[in-house]
Amino acid sequence: MATAALAQDIDAIIGSMSRREKISQIIVIPAYSSDSPEKRAAQEELVRQGLGGLILMDDRLAPCMDMINGLQKYARIPLIVTIDGEWGASMRFYEFASFPKAMQMGALPSEELVYQAGKAIGEELAQIKIFANYAPDIDVNNNADNPVIGVRSFGEDPQKVAVYGSAYMRGMKDAGVAGSAKHFPGHGDTNVDSHKGLPVLGFDRERLDRIELLPFRQLIADGVDMVMVGHLSVPALDPAGTPASISKPIVTGLLRNELGFKGIIITDALGMKGVANDYGDASVAAYIAGADILLMPQNAVNTIDQLDELFRSGSLDERGLDSRVRKMLELKKRCGMLAPDYNPCVDPVDAVRYSFRPQTEALIQQISDESMTVISGSGLLPMAPGKTAYVAVNAATDQSREFFLELCKEHFPADRFHLDGDFSQEDVDALKAKLKGYDKVIIGFHSGEPVKRSGGPRRESLITPEQFQAVSALAKELGNVTGILFANPYRLNSLQGYKDFAAFIVAYSDTAFNNRAAARAVTKGTAKGKLSVTID
Repeated sequence: MATAALAQDIDAIIGSMSRREKISQIIVIPAYSSDSPEKRAAQEELVRQGLGGLILMDDRLAPCMDMINGLQKYARIPLIVTIDGEWGASMRFYEFASFPKAMQMGALPSEELVYQAGKAIGEELAQIKIFANYAPDIDVNNNADNPVIGVRSFGEDPQKVAVYGSAYMRGMKDAGVAGSAKHFPGHGDTNVDSHKGLPVLGFDRERLDRIELLPFRQLIADGVDMVMVGHLSVPALDPAGTPASISKPIVTGLLRNELGFKGIIITDALGMKGVANDYGDASVAAYIAGADILLMPQNAVNTIDQLDELFRSGSLDERGLDSRVRKMLELKKRCGMLAPDYNPCVDPVDAVRYSFRPQTEALIQQISDESMTVISGSGLLPMAPGKTAYVAVNAATDQSREFFLELCKEHFPADRFHLDGDFSQEDVDALKAKLKGYDKVIIGFHSGEPVKRSGGPRRESLITPEQFQAVSALAKELGNVTGILFANPYRLNSLQGYKDFAAFIVAYSDTAFNNRAAARAVTKGTAKGKLSVTID
């Protein structure tokens, strides 16, 4: 709630704004350092008209900061810079180290490290004056076939998603960065990606209250700044099947009135096909439904023109616009952006320097260590030293090297072998002959692409089910083999045979941090994780 003094300051600002400036203030557009001169000129004009903010997508850090500085100089009210950074700034900038994704953090035994991760992510964003992060994702992912949420969710247990999501949000808030719970009313149990089509959440209200809505209730109670509404059809909440993002019964009726959310309601990106396929440019429809901020309209100028005409004609009440602008300005005020001496610019050289934080990398390593998950053969770990072989399956050199070096560091002198991504049964047979003299064998299933400091490849290119079965049969025959999966644990639904290993560890993704953590799980028994999703 704004204080009286704050309300007076903001009232004065609102009183000085034209209607077009007010409409512009509730719009957030994307901007890239590589945008063409024509696009940059159009962005500059929007900023002059009172644009509210920017969302940063994949970019290079220093040029991006330079681009933001250039746009800020045209702003009478500083632009709020926002990001979709669920696993930190690294989701958009390779210069930063990548935090584990939510599914891996969901394996942690408590939410304490999740809070610390949220706080560290907030600190790295605040250093480069990004004050809003469209995270955490609090979808309850209980559908292994979900093509878009998966590892972005803390898991399938609504209570854990609520507790861990709240911890992440509170950590960011304590660092001065606003969070956004998404994707309301819940995108977890869907099999359609809303970037590509309209998912339908076909459950009754009792089920929605028990699973999908539970985490949102928790974060609203805990003071989340924003809720992002997804492009989802939920007939139990709106019988017309209108996407939630433009549904007044869902946005205003449920989220605002029934759940009592007083903060900022923001749309998901309005160019996504989940809404755009059937409704075109839905910006005006989202405003009428009750959204406070319009994220990435297909055409911001058209949106401003259309809303301006509706206000001019009396079809919309301008008091509703003032209340939305007030929320945006209150957010900027809380972030210090309305202070007379606020400088919205970031030195690009400083930005790159800020991206290297030893304490952050130490925290990421601790999370990685404690989230390693032994799903079978836990009594065999830690392994006793002995003549050891390490087989890197489908691994780039630096992936297997991180694991191997950490293994040897713990006094397990080992020999290293490889199975390339296109290996055959004959290759497995040849390997079997080489491994028979070893006391211990460790087989790591990698993603097949080099590890980058920012977290590794975006897409996993693991082996086929047939290849995995061939290696599993080898493990069963040798009887002394520990397997490690550096990928989404849902992959085990199609990779049958992991129980043929003497022990098996899920390491979630093929980062340098997880490679080191997996080696420690083998040699020190440091794994504390528990799967947050069910595998068949």
